[in-house]
Amino acid sequence: MSTYLSLTNELLRRLGEVVMDSTEFEGARNVQALAKNAINSSIREILHSAQEWPFTLVTNTQTMVVGTNVYNFPSDFSNVDWQSFFLKKLTTNNAKRIPVISYTNYLDSFRAKEEASEEAGYSIPTTVFQTQESKFGVTPIPDDVYEIEYKYWSFPSDLVLHDDVCIIPDRFTNIVVDGAMVYMMVYRSNEQSAGIHKTKFEEGIRIMRRLLMDEPTAVVATLLQPTQFNPRVF
Repeated sequence: MSTYLSLTNELLRRLGEVVMDSTEFEGARNVQALAKNAINSSIREILHSAQEWPFTLVTNTQTMVVGTNVYNFPSDFSNVDWQSFFLKKLTTNNAKRIPVISYTNYLDSFRAKEEASEEAGYSIPTTVFQTQESKFGVTPIPDDVYEIEYKYWSFPSDLVLHDDVCIIPDRFTNIVVDGAMVYMMVYRSNEQSAGIHKTKFEEGIRIMRRLLMDEPTAVVATLLQPTQFNPRVF
């Protein structure tokens, strides 16, 4: 995977500017500093253009706490795969996939039972419910320590150190640099060149979406086949 330094130097080469080594990177000034900012701006724009890039998918394990049924998503959370919640096997339970319900369904069908008594409301979680915040809940309320695994799409922090690795795959490095060129041309007040690079950058993002997101990985036939007709014999 490309590093912050390698991406910045690739941009500087396109601009015909002097590249940096790792010892110069932190204290970069002038055009080198602008190039660093442009790389992060390009990456952010790519990540903002879609919420479910496959390279941002993360698997997380949440440890349940006895008596607590609502949990925060991680700080880099962008979106969650609600179909991926899975109760992991521990000594007191069996592993199983956990279905998800809406918050309204939870209020209508489960909340009153949990409030009735501790004995009635505490047990092995069997259902995940969506909340109205960046959180999720489980019901029944955990009566022991359990672990739930799920997948979510993250929004990574900006690159900072010279050896920070870019989350976008190397095959799309040219698109990252194309996006950074837009910002550099704006910095240079070259609106014509900025427009040319912007068109190329946006086309690159469309290609990324087509290759990584828009094409289905499998096709499932849903057409019902007619049953065979057996005529009566007279």
